[in-house]
Amino acid sequence: MNSRSLSIGLFLALIANTVAFAAPRPLDMDAAAAEVSSSYGKAEPEVQEFVLHTARSFGRNGLWLNENAYADLKPADREARVSYLVKLFDEPEYGRHLCSALAEASALKDSRLVPGLKKVAAYHVEGQDYDCRPKWMAIAALSRQESPSVVPLLVSLIDHGNQNTRFWARAALVRMAKNDFKADKQAWNQWWVGQGHEAIDPAFLKPYKPPVAEK
Repeated sequence: MNSRSLSIGLFLALIANTVAFAAPRPLDMDAAAAEVSSSYGKAEPEVQEFVLHTARSFGRNGLWLNENAYADLKPADREARVSYLVKLFDEPEYGRHLCSALAEASALKDSRLVPGLKKVAAYHVEGQDYDCRPKWMAIAALSRQESPSVVPLLVSLIDHGNQNTRFWARAALVRMAKNDFKADKQAWNQWWVGQGHEAIDPAFLKPYKPPVAEK
């Protein structure tokens, strides 16, 4: 076997191993319903139904994964995948090419992913409309992280013009607060202060401003 054939063989083996350890468990709607009950049970019924809607609509194509989707990963494989995602989300160009990785990050719950997920969730172009799928998928991943560091950002998004974005922002907040103050930013701010934190930046509490329609 020549060196070129050997190189090709090693490359194909690497791809095969990557696919093998990255393959998640198939969608389990019973598990999704159990997660909604345990983690989003304090949310208004509409928010709970929206989380289930996400699972039903996006789970079949792998853009929604159960919490235990990667329970079969070996520790070394999990570490390698988390490290890869941390690098991917460090300074990415915003776009749908991130969506599969965002779904994966949602199931690979790890605090190291929070900064990168936060960057994607915070993406915004003032005065312009844009594709919000990566944005809300990053929020959905952050929901499972339950990191207090993202609360101000989440509060700023509960009245966002994109339905997926605003409902997932609410769901993520409810998961941490065990209460639902709906789209009332001032009420969320009062809850946040009551937890011993400084008040949220007033810029995050302003009403969402929709993009200006082109004439």
